[in-house]
Amino acid sequence: MAHAANILIEPLLTEKATEAQSNLNQYTFKVMPHANATAIKQAIEEQFEVKVEAVQTVNVKPKFKMNRMRRGVIARRTPYKKAIVRLKEGQTIELV
Repeated sequence: MAHAANILIEPLLTEKATEAQSNLNQYTFKVMPHANATAIKQAIEEQFEVKVEAVQTVNVKPKFKMNRMRRGVIARRTPYKKAIVRLKEGQTIELV
């Protein structure tokens, strides 16, 4: 199994993720594409010393955008895997 630091890439701090964090006790992370829910759960518990109740994963597909500087060229954002982690009652993670 990969080390916890190799599974978690970064926390995602969007408006929707911040609202889920305060209301539903859910935290969102960008994770390695090969990571499964069990490995993500173990990595979160090891790195932040909290108890995880559930893990949901989503493969985020790339967006295609027109490049304004070079006409006719379509740029592609990179795809990534996102994990939404729900902690047990009373558990929190300090992300900032």
